Amino acid sequence: MKRFQNGNNVGIALAILGALLLTPDTLLMRISELDGVTMLVWRGGLSGIAYILIWACFTLRTERKMPTIWTSNFAIIVLSQALNAGFFSLAIAMAPVAVVLMAVATAPIFAVVLSRFILGEALSKFSIIVALLVLLGLSISVLGTGSAAPKLDGATLLGAGLGLGVACSLALNFTIIRKDRSVPFVLAIGIGAFLAAGLGAFFVQGPFLPPLENLTAIAITGIIILPVSFVTLSYAARFAPSSTVSLIMLLETVLGPLWVWWGLGEAPTKNMLIGGTIVILCLVGFLINQGRPNTLINN
Repeated sequence: MKRFQNGNNVGIALAILGALLLTPDTLLMRISELDGVTMLVWRGGLSGIAYILIWACFTLRTERKMPTIWTSNFAIIVLSQALNAGFFSLAIAMAPVAVVLMAVATAPIFAVVLSRFILGEALSKFSIIVALLVLLGLSISVLGTGSAAPKLDGATLLGAGLGLGVACSLALNFTIIRKDRSVPFVLAIGIGAFLAAGLGAFFVQGPFLPPLENLTAIAITGIIILPVSFVTLSYAARFAPSSTVSLIMLLETVLGPLWVWWGLGEAPTKNMLIGGTIVILCLVGFLINQGRPNTLINN
């Protein structure tokens, strides 16, 4: 019981739960067959509604008063969420998924830097080694070799840059949530999701209303998977360092293709299995180390 009294372990448990809940997201995105901008509109709009409802039910209902939202930290979270949602959908629309996922996988590195400068949290050499090994495993998993390797043209480079923007915005979001425990982050995330949807609506082309089967898939991820997983991950950031939450979130990058394999019959490549095994072993070792009673929060 003492282990669960440690806030760091509570954060790790929440982060694992949130990451696992997020793993079917890629499968549903593929099933929806929507282009990036249309997907941004529906995912952003539906998840924004869900975020606001979660906030109203679990926060506004208990406190019975409107929170203070005119703060810089609230605005940063709103902007981070809008950029995260917008950059990811646009990146997926223009660049190979493998390149985008590799860029997003740098989120723990951004979290380390931001935590150091914003929160003054130190970082252990063990955490740095784990982060580098995880990046190595992900590079093996998603980039491949030979003909499987993506071509580095202008669209690919731009998509990679947007993926780095996603990684930075995710890390900043978790870091600010950890810094300011008074900020109503669920409300901020909901507003950010609406802003991203509005941006997508401005650029959307073609039919706005997709077929029912496509809409059902994107509705499940927008109403259930995204809000529940990100709220859980965000709460985890209040107990555990943002670098830890960002590392655990990479489980979605590894396990997501397995959902696609199960749902669409696309078997993972040998590189994906090797790289995924490296990532999972690194994360297991990291979590065991973090769960030790004598492990400090800032390690």
